Amino acid sequence: MGSDGDFVPSFAGGISPERFAANSLKRMITHAAARIVLKQMEGIAPQTGIGKSADPGAADVNAPHHHTDAERNVANIANRQKLLQDMLTDVPMGADPNEWLLELARKDGLLAVRVAEARKGYCQDGFGWDDVRRLCSEDVDTDNQTLLQAIMQEQYGGSDKQQSAQ
Repeated sequence: MGSDGDFVPSFAGGISPERFAANSLKRMITHAAARIVLKQMEGIAPQTGIGKSADPGAADVNAPHHHTDAERNVANIANRQKLLQDMLTDVPMGADPNEWLLELARKDGLLAVRVAEARKGYCQDGFGWDDVRRLCSEDVDTDNQTLLQAIMQEQYGGSDKQQSAQ
């Protein structure tokens, strides 16, 4: 039932429109959380130059030229940063973001946990739930007005042109 008592049919698979929306939002929030973690890592190791270095071992933790713990830590962050960027670019989130996180966990379990924790935090404290409701409502109102005007013009505007041409 809708909030006004109208019957709302379920989507394929028998899920409600609200569950469908929640699944879509969870996928988007997971993607946003991965980007949040990626941005945090860029702040920690901004000069690693992933993909920019002439030295192919520049971001390799085990490269022999990383002599200090700090250099190894920066290289480790750079490797994780590259992994997460590659996952976001090359591995589709798909219908179930948990599958995407499991794939990430197979490659780096701690990074996957970090994304999962960022997802939880963003969902609980960072995401503007009230803004989504307001924006969606405003968009539906504006879109409906535009569509109704276009439909009226198409349905009735053409007959006026035909009559004036005669």
